[in-house]
Amino acid sequence: MDSLTGLRWFAALGVFLFHTKRYVSESAALTQLSWIGYEGVPFFFVLSGFVMAWVARPDDTTTGYYWRRFARIWPLLAVTTAGVAALRVWWWHQPVSAADVLWTLTFAQSWSSEHFFTLNVVTWTLSVEAFFYLAFPPLHRVLSRCPSRLLAVLAGLSVAATAATRILGPRYGFAPDVERLVVASPLSLTPMFVLGVCTAMLVRRGWRPPFGSGVALVLTAGTVLLCWLWFRHPDAVPYVEVRTGTFDAVLMPAFALLIATAALRDVRGERSLLRSRPLVRLGEWSFAFYICHVIVLKVFEHLGTAPGPGLGRDLVQIAVVAVGTVAVAGCLHEWVEKPAERRLRPLLGARRAAV
Repeated sequence: MDSLTGLRWFAALGVFLFHTKRYVSESAALTQLSWIGYEGVPFFFVLSGFVMAWVARPDDTTTGYYWRRFARIWPLLAVTTAGVAALRVWWWHQPVSAADVLWTLTFAQSWSSEHFFTLNVVTWTLSVEAFFYLAFPPLHRVLSRCPSRLLAVLAGLSVAATAATRILGPRYGFAPDVERLVVASPLSLTPMFVLGVCTAMLVRRGWRPPFGSGVALVLTAGTVLLCWLWFRHPDAVPYVEVRTGTFDAVLMPAFALLIATAALRDVRGERSLLRSRPLVRLGEWSFAFYICHVIVLKVFEHLGTAPGPGLGRDLVQIAVVAVGTVAVAGCLHEWVEKPAERRLRPLLGARRAAV
């Protein structure tokens, strides 16, 4: 599914731009656009649900599925966690909590307000993904028995549930720690994953979007533009406070349609820029890029690369950091992620053979 791999790169790049938003603070328009880069996170969650349901096999075992997911994401999490802990202790002279390390390596941090943002701020999303992986086998068994019309209703309800959590938190004045759990806990983000699962099941049963991937791409870009205009004019929608995650429910349907049309394009074997070799390679590196980009950004800042006067200078610095992060991500993918997954995956089969 090369087109979906290519799309992963743009989602990871969006999150990177979100974390560099203070470099473009001299331009309100660019700062607001960078804020929308956070929407790469819900894109990943919808994509994860779609891919899990798309490749699900009836002969697969739950244990085998869990082990493959563990082999896919834990080794890189462990290596980068050790790396950032070492940097904090020996270079940045900052304390490292053993509890933070434990909460991170056990995929538990997104269940705790105190340890939500630990050593590497982006790893909370891996905690959410781990919950999705854990819930997928029983969820898939239940949803696979649902008629297509009910799946479509559940997809719509997933968007509505996400919108509700984005509106209720600011409106009722929850404390920041409570609001974080209302908006970003695994349970509150599960509707995004469910939307992806329902979309994949509907496509596998024969449903087709009324347009192709080109129109879906334009629709997604147009929705991002509307979100940017909303950001610039926050009073345009009454009773809704614009902040990180406000646009999740707005973009979820566009993401689902874009993912579905891109997957169908691959099934038909049609040409696509997303399937080009450079974009597929960047997509393959996207997980490593995502998990290391904040670490690389902090290293550059510690070396003296920080926001300063002059927007042009800051844009050049962002480009330099992006290139450096791509280089680090490529090394992590080739030397850690792939070898570790290749070695871990057969272990479960070897153990079963021994038994």
